[in-house]
Amino acid sequence: MFVILIRHAEREPAGTDPSLSASGRRRAKLLADMLADAGIGAIFTSKFKRTKETAAPIAQRLNLAPARIDDNVSTAAQQVRAAADRVLVVGHSDTVPELIAELGGPQVTIPDTAFDRFFVLRVDPASAELLSMKYVSAP
Repeated sequence: MFVILIRHAEREPAGTDPSLSASGRRRAKLLADMLADAGIGAIFTSKFKRTKETAAPIAQRLNLAPARIDDNVSTAAQQVRAAADRVLVVGHSDTVPELIAELGGPQVTIPDTAFDRFFVLRVDPASAELLSMKYVSAP
């Protein structure tokens, strides 16, 4: 199983549930372009607009309805494991590292100012391997 985990794209600076900024919308489109042929079979987002809006372009392209990931990390890991062989999770700077660890991956951190983190976690019954990258959209 492969799990792609990203933090949501750039958000507007104000509000309790802000939408993506123009930069964030560009990054979400880039994500869709990058993952169009990755074989994703399920998409998970949190309850917040910024994760849903980050996932929207790839969900539309793949004709997949994103599901809400549980707030409890153990339950979230069960959702991911049961979903598909290739899963996309759009989370937050605190939830992505927690889920990576819960799925057997190493400890990672995402700075609050970083919106470019891109993780691919290969999970099998005996081990997990993590590839950590950054993806950058054009200005």
